[in-house]
Amino acid sequence: MFVKTDPQRSMLECEFLLPPEKRARLEKSWAEPFRQRVLPLVDEEVFRDAYCENNGRPNKSIRLLVCVHILKEWNDLTDEQVLDQLEYNLQWHYALGITAEDAHVCQKTLHNFRVILMGNDRAKQTFEQITRELAKVDGLKLGRQRLDSTHVLSNIAVLTRLGLFVETVTHFLRELRKEDPDAFESLDAGYARRYLDREGYFSDAKRAQARRRLPVVAGDVYALVSTFETDAAVRELPSFELLERLFEEQCEVVSDDAGGDDAESGDGAGDGDPRVKVIEPQTVASDSLQSPHDPDATYGHKGKGFEVQVSETCDDDNPYEVITGTEVNGAHESDQNAVEPMLDQLAESEMLPEVELADTGYGSGANIVASGQRGVDLQAPVPDPDAPPSTEHFTAPVDDDFSPAAGAESAAGPAAEPAADPDGPIDLSEFAFDATYHEVRQCPEGHAPERQDMAGDQVIATFSADHCESCPLASRCPTRVLASGQRQLRRAPANIATEVRQAEQQSGAFKERYRKRSGIESTNEELKGRHGLGNLRIRGKPRVELAVRLKSLALNVKRAMQFHVSNMAELAPCGC
Repeated sequence: MFVKTDPQRSMLECEFLLPPEKRARLEKSWAEPFRQRVLPLVDEEVFRDAYCENNGRPNKSIRLLVCVHILKEWNDLTDEQVLDQLEYNLQWHYALGITAEDAHVCQKTLHNFRVILMGNDRAKQTFEQITRELAKVDGLKLGRQRLDSTHVLSNIAVLTRLGLFVETVTHFLRELRKEDPDAFESLDAGYARRYLDREGYFSDAKRAQARRRLPVVAGDVYALVSTFETDAAVRELPSFELLERLFEEQCEVVSDDAGGDDAESGDGAGDGDPRVKVIEPQTVASDSLQSPHDPDATYGHKGKGFEVQVSETCDDDNPYEVITGTEVNGAHESDQNAVEPMLDQLAESEMLPEVELADTGYGSGANIVASGQRGVDLQAPVPDPDAPPSTEHFTAPVDDDFSPAAGAESAAGPAAEPAADPDGPIDLSEFAFDATYHEVRQCPEGHAPERQDMAGDQVIATFSADHCESCPLASRCPTRVLASGQRQLRRAPANIATEVRQAEQQSGAFKERYRKRSGIESTNEELKGRHGLGNLRIRGKPRVELAVRLKSLALNVKRAMQFHVSNMAELAPCGC
């Protein structure tokens, strides 16, 4: 039964039982601002629909459980460590406003509450509501933010291709033996001998051996899929679905006369099925199965796992910065596709910035236009579309290192902007456009177009023949001359934004604005180091999303508490 936390305080709370000296020290620690500023921000009504309305046993305090999880991720603790701290740590008792008698939660309650947090976006709502209120109370400016991604790996082993096949078969056989013993006993005894009794034998191989053992395991995968494809009970097993997925993504059936690789002799594995061929590694999709223990993990240029998108404030006037938005994507997904979802999330949470700084992975004309349509100026370098492809997926034409060697800034001041060719063509950066690049305001000579239209996805701006005929820039103008003597600019908004940004990003002014972006790298390292995002103990995208939000919220709370503890120290009288 849902019951809100009783605001009535108890005389048995630790602050009333401690000696005055110890109580004074407690009130100068992080526990004081946590109690005063974080506890009241927890909106318990968000969780009402997760509990029944009858007269059953009341729920554990929602406020307590939310704040316990904040402290858990603040210190990157296990559940066992959390329960110990809750039982015996006076600072936790004081910060949470509980008595020693109430300082107890069982591990099952923590687990069940995390399940509740994952439902109906409750973790997202809690993160956004507390972050928004912290920013409001402490006067943080949200107008300038920076966006970046960091790679994380859930609690899985990084398997070789052979290891993936072996582990997937082993995972299926274990579940089959547990859930359907009769079906397991109907199999040839060789399967148990190869994958259960001698676990790891096939995957523990040198490269040359693995190349010959892989077809053997692929043949076993095909045989198992074929054996149980009509068995409704077995088909419902999650491990069988993974076995089918593995076969569909990495194998194909060929004609009998095509033959196959011979199995390695003497390994006790038998011959591979000649009808099964393992496809070339480079043809396997990047969103293919990477581990049977985490089907959501994918493969990208940073490795296996997930990409975590993080948006953070970055205003010079802020006493501290907070993470305003997070998103978890597959490792194979490009940062190019992350801009619009992140801005939509920030708009929904009422923390949308005016300026978003991002690296080249997010920079494109399409993203600049889409951001402008949302009222956001995306300050991200745009790669040259005509440049040869790089071996890296994302390369930045503007380096974060503005050293003299990089040609950006010297000790004497900002580097000089590149001189324009006086006889070269005019680029579109000398025209004036609206924020979404759907409207041409004026040409380099200050004349507005006579008429503007949209034809499909292109902007068509027509300029007066009278102005253009006498224009000193006519020979260099990128517009085309019409039979009437008028000139016309015809471009897609995304192409306009790309050309304008490519010119802007060479300037010292852009580099100076962009300098603030690199600060988010330390935030990513703080999340991965101090708060454990780099060493997750969970698997699956839903749980990774929950961990990212809780760790980001813990980081925000920690920074706020550090700020207020610092203020308390400055305001304290001498000798205290």
